[in-house]
Amino acid sequence: MADYHPPTLKRGDESDDVVALQQKLATAGFALALSANGVFDASTAAAVADFQASRGLSVDGICGPHTWTALQEASWALGDRNLFSSQPMLRGDDVAELQLRLGSMGFDAGRVDGIFGPDTGEAVEEFQLNSGLVADAVCGPETTAALLRMSARVTPATVATVRERAKLQRAPRRLTEQHIMIASTSTMAAVAGELATGLRRSGANVSEACDWPESQRVDEANRLEVDVFLGLLPSDEAACRVAYFATEGFVSPGGQRLASILGQRLPAALGIEKADVRGMRLPVLRHTRMTAVQCLIGPPGLVQARLSPLARSIEGCLAFWATRPA
Repeated sequence: MADYHPPTLKRGDESDDVVALQQKLATAGFALALSANGVFDASTAAAVADFQASRGLSVDGICGPHTWTALQEASWALGDRNLFSSQPMLRGDDVAELQLRLGSMGFDAGRVDGIFGPDTGEAVEEFQLNSGLVADAVCGPETTAALLRMSARVTPATVATVRERAKLQRAPRRLTEQHIMIASTSTMAAVAGELATGLRRSGANVSEACDWPESQRVDEANRLEVDVFLGLLPSDEAACRVAYFATEGFVSPGGQRLASILGQRLPAALGIEKADVRGMRLPVLRHTRMTAVQCLIGPPGLVQARLSPLARSIEGCLAFWATRPA
């Protein structure tokens, strides 16, 4: 039987899926003003929005695929199950806590992204070797107990942030040696195209993805091992929002730096007062393995009217970032 994928739910819906949503929200600590009655009312919408904000997702009060996935991952706590390398990779808050605990003690489990990948498996095995445990790279009851015993040593930061910053500091400081992927929608295609032309003229290697599904964009960026992933999305309002990957115990140093530069320079190109720059856990930022930012810019009429200044401004931001990427 194929896996069941719950439908997108919004205010006014009534179904058993809404009951399941309300129960998951309550389990995650987002209690509703009313009981799980199967009606997607104002209190349910508020709880969804609060949950989305807490997870670094886009806040709209609508339970779509990303919110359903986050709710499922939030249901796992460290110790609920054995954690190990598998295909598809195990995901959940238990994996994120494992990565945070390992990373804070100096075992490089990679980004605290809640995905049990090769780095996490190697860090588990290294921890087991150092703790006199069977080194099988499986986080089972004994390994979990050892990690919890050492919880007093846990700090908010992990070694992965230090490693990424050091890698960026060793990288070439010229735009000509950067491989940049520009992922856009058809609404932003003109900006993306002019930006790509300018970057290539400056000597950068540029890959483009227009209207690709999000998972395909991520897979291609990781496959190509690009240096920078830049997402360009439209907004319905005169605004500029720039997001980079950040979660408890990990902040992408390159993403934070690039987002800060874009946030400082893009408002002038758009003729707006300021930009909103923040660390988030958007799936595209969480799953890419390089400096990544996502820009929400709009409305389309404003973008079209300021197309050339906007493209030149983004190119200048990338060039400036390349001189000091972290």
